[in-house]
Amino acid sequence: MSGEISKPLGIPRGLTVILGALAALGAAAIDMYLPSLPMIETDLSPGSGQAQFTLSAFFVGLGIGQLFYGPASDAFGRRRVLMGGIILYCVASLACAFAGSMEQLIAARFIQALGAASGGVIARAMVRDMFALNEAARAQSFIALAFSVTPLLAPNIGGYILIAFGWRAIFLVLCGFGAVCLFMLVTRVPETLAPERRTPLRFLSLLRSYRLILSQRRSVGCILTGAFGFAGMFTFFAASPFVYIEVYRIPYQHYGLLFGMNVLGIMATNYINTRLVIQKGAMAMLRIGSMLSALGGVLLFVCITFEIGGLAGVVAPMMLVVGSLGFIGANAIAGALEPFPTLAGTTASLFGFSQMMLGALMGGIVGLTHDGTPLPMGILIGTTCVLGLLCYLLIVRPADNAAVDLA
Repeated sequence: MSGEISKPLGIPRGLTVILGALAALGAAAIDMYLPSLPMIETDLSPGSGQAQFTLSAFFVGLGIGQLFYGPASDAFGRRRVLMGGIILYCVASLACAFAGSMEQLIAARFIQALGAASGGVIARAMVRDMFALNEAARAQSFIALAFSVTPLLAPNIGGYILIAFGWRAIFLVLCGFGAVCLFMLVTRVPETLAPERRTPLRFLSLLRSYRLILSQRRSVGCILTGAFGFAGMFTFFAASPFVYIEVYRIPYQHYGLLFGMNVLGIMATNYINTRLVIQKGAMAMLRIGSMLSALGGVLLFVCITFEIGGLAGVVAPMMLVVGSLGFIGANAIAGALEPFPTLAGTTASLFGFSQMMLGALMGGIVGLTHDGTPLPMGILIGTTCVLGLLCYLLIVRPADNAAVDLA
């Protein structure tokens, strides 16, 4: 399709639905297969703890992809780059479905994530291309809704597919989802970045921008606070299927219900944040979120260590840990972006890259420390949540105080 969009003419509802689906490619590929991790390990590498590396590999691929797709789509156009990413996603999903070893599955998951990263990055860029400010805010809200709804639905869908057809069928379904997205992209979505608006790739200029961002204390502090906050959730992604299914004997198809409770928590705190942030300020809400995260992480460690509350002693603190991200996520990214109005995209890419790399590291550590008990999960989540609070207290708050003194 060769048409170019030069000015917004309202919000085509069908188009925003397609963009929301494209943005959800990565979330679906993470959340739908989580219930299958114990079965994957049993089939491909019994007792090795390597199944979590399939999640770490995915986080690495997402992180690298976020750094690549934004500049690439600015240079070559949105549709061409996005089509390539989705095709890569579909091919890698098939490779996952037919993997004969854990090593093959890990490699295929990395490639699948490289493809999935195109959806979230480019869908948001297309919204920026097409819509004026208020319309863009509505369209971006729909994309955010897709991210919120996907973790509610995908683990439940994955659990029932697992019981009925086995874990390989989950990746076939993901391939089908990608194929539908590709068809809709080709037939319904126009190119949104006109050739005269494209900018060539300049690698050295990009490196200078990253160096500038990393020299700003508050931006670095906000990036680290957000990354450690989300690391607790990513650790939960890697460890909870084994803890819930193997330790607490939760049926595969019910794992998604417990997982979804955390998603409801983050949706609630996101709503509270929108109501309070103008009154209290982004940094104050970030402080509250970091404190709640640390409290949840410490409670989780205590409950697991001293066997308090059984399954409830895991579920309740994790709702606090994950729920706190409704305060941490939006305010950390706002604080990181604020000093760099002309480098917003680059700063956002660095923010996402940091989250995914730390998430990959934590997933790998979960695999290495897997011992059949919930204790490694409790230690790792407690540690990351406390580190997130320390990053706020030792880096962000002093930077803000210095800014106030200078003013």
